[in-house]
Amino acid sequence: MKLTKLSGPDCDNDDCPAVFISDRGTIVVQGDGVSHADGLRLGAGEQAVEISADLLREALSALGG
Repeated sequence: MKLTKLSGPDCDNDDCPAVFISDRGTIVVQGDGVSHADGLRLGAGEQAVEISADLLREALSALGG
């Protein structure tokens, strides 16, 4: 899978929260892992990450939304 960054800061180690679009037309989100939160129910093999609302807005804007 090839990823293209839609939003996120330029980080020296590429370990900052970011949003990407894949060559398959899917969205990949990089952020801090969340395993326990009220209302969160993860299925087998699922993971949740946390990003800022501003980062999501930036990604949506890059997609023309």
